[in-house]
Amino acid sequence: MKRRLSLVFKQLKRKIVVGIAGPSSHQRQAVVSLALLALTELALLTLTFCTNFLSAYIHNTAEVFRGFRLRALANAQGIVAFERVAGIFFEQPLQRWHDARVGGWSFWNTYYAGVHPVVTVAFLVFILVRMFAWKLTRVNWKRLNESSDASDYAPLPGYGAPARGSFADLTPAQQYRFLRAVWVLSAWLAFFGFLFVPVMPPRLLPVCDFFNSAGANVGACLTTEYSFIDTIGAHGSLLWDWNDESVKALNNPYAAFPSQHTIFAAWCALCWIHLFGPASPTLPARSARYWLRAVLRWGIVVYPMVTVYCIVVTANHYIADALGGLVVLALSYGAVHLFYALKGRRQATPKELPVSPLPY
Repeated sequence: MKRRLSLVFKQLKRKIVVGIAGPSSHQRQAVVSLALLALTELALLTLTFCTNFLSAYIHNTAEVFRGFRLRALANAQGIVAFERVAGIFFEQPLQRWHDARVGGWSFWNTYYAGVHPVVTVAFLVFILVRMFAWKLTRVNWKRLNESSDASDYAPLPGYGAPARGSFADLTPAQQYRFLRAVWVLSAWLAFFGFLFVPVMPPRLLPVCDFFNSAGANVGACLTTEYSFIDTIGAHGSLLWDWNDESVKALNNPYAAFPSQHTIFAAWCALCWIHLFGPASPTLPARSARYWLRAVLRWGIVVYPMVTVYCIVVTANHYIADALGGLVVLALSYGAVHLFYALKGRRQATPKELPVSPLPY
């Protein structure tokens, strides 16, 4: 059944490409196929990146806000109770310590507002461009131009795709699909968490006078129980403020669990570690190059650590939100890894990339 569906989609794609490029120009067909692939990938990545905005739109148009707010408050109090039992409810003293000893709220608020999307988009663009650069090397443009028969075309040699092996054994296109699948799955799992498990962030627990675009109060006004500071509301950032009308319209104030900041930051670190590769076995462990390579590879873990510190100290997330984000990413990675492992087992021998006039 799966093979039939795959064949149907390939035939449909082939008809679309031939319909646009014409049956005679194989070179034009190759360009059109790459363009269609780019458009579909960009559409998928853009839609996934906007899941937070989509959750805000759904809740603002399809659900009574008051009920949504009460559920978010109840879930937030549940998280606080869990953290107190687990001994990890230290968000308030951590924020007070940071405010007294560190400060620099403009930096941390801007980090929260801007670094998260910029770094994630940079990694997505990098692995996407890397994949297309590799695909272009498979297209023998001269042969395509001279050939009168599409069956005459064969990819350039040396790109066999092993059915089994480590991440480094995969082609750049396979590596892209693996990393993209992990990111997309984790982002959509977080999206359903935002829909069905709304959580009021710490900054809104003591707030009494913050309203959304519809004029409804989004805070809990629990001033005697909590002393969190809404750092962006109090000190602002260099990019935007919660009171901006566009932010109120596009932001879901209760999209806290799991933390999408944590998911995306940890995914970026995962990409870096996978793509940078292990330390070269030819380098002695005592050499400076060996340790420089190790630092460059594993130093990226500082980024998600700083991100978790930022989202907690600015009172936008609980510790449990960050832990939930890591769990979601781990589950997504495991699911995608299991899928590829089962797929590899069904292939008894390594397969060469399909011979096709189109660089799919």
